[in-house]
Amino acid sequence: GINAEYGGAVKQLDMEAQAQAMLNKAKEEVSQIKVEKEKWDVYEQLCVAALDLCPGKMKVVNRCIQKLAEQFPSSLRVSMLEGLKSEYLKKWDDALEMYNSMIEYEPTFPAPYKRKVSIYKAQGKIPEAVSELNTYLDTFSCDHESWLELTDLYIGQQCYKQALFCVEELLLQHPHNHLFHQRYADILHTLGGKENLEASCKYYCKAAELNSSNVRALYGVLMSSSTLASIGKISAKVKSDHQTLAAWACDMIEEYYKAQRVDKSVIVETASVLDKLSLK
Repeated sequence: GINAEYGGAVKQLDMEAQAQAMLNKAKEEVSQIKVEKEKWDVYEQLCVAALDLCPGKMKVVNRCIQKLAEQFPSSLRVSMLEGLKSEYLKKWDDALEMYNSMIEYEPTFPAPYKRKVSIYKAQGKIPEAVSELNTYLDTFSCDHESWLELTDLYIGQQCYKQALFCVEELLLQHPHNHLFHQRYADILHTLGGKENLEASCKYYCKAAELNSSNVRALYGVLMSSSTLASIGKISAKVKSDHQTLAAWACDMIEEYYKAQRVDKSVIVETASVLDKLSLK
């Protein structure tokens, strides 16, 4: 117990020392840089680094913001740093007020919308975060990272149909991304029911077609096709098709692990599990 505590303390000191070294180096760079644009960029990066890495370095943060505000009195980027500072101090209302004023001044600037979402998530206000993210996506509908974020928020609230809509938007924008096909199939599989399982099997197959190394998609093909072969009243041909698909997925998974040159015991164990899952 004592050794663990001592090791943790040493690790924390090392991190603080590294962060302090980074700050000192950044200060030296600021003093040496003669090109004005690069100088102000370093001030901005130094401010963000101090907020991220060095608790208690508010003097550095305040100094950077002061210098930038003097040089760029009406800059939205400086306002963003003020908002980040308020977030660091957990002055949520001040940060939200700052971001709201920025949105009112320049509605097409995306950063304050995202920071508002982060604040609501930090406070555990998920419905407010969802609402804010929907507002943001009404204007910035091509931001795929935000669609992914909204998908995760909906899944966390078990709003799977809304999550499906978000992934559909991603598929429209990136039809050849195997991960989005896989994500769509995952949600359909979670919803359950014969129709959803059939659809999930198709999307898992598409993900595997786009990337044959997507083992999760191959397992999805195996699970969905095996389940479809065993539920409800289906014809012998349909059952045989599902079993054939499951057998194909088994073979592909085994080939993948063999190609990775993993330990033979892992391959044997995987094959055993696949035999139990499949309906050969």
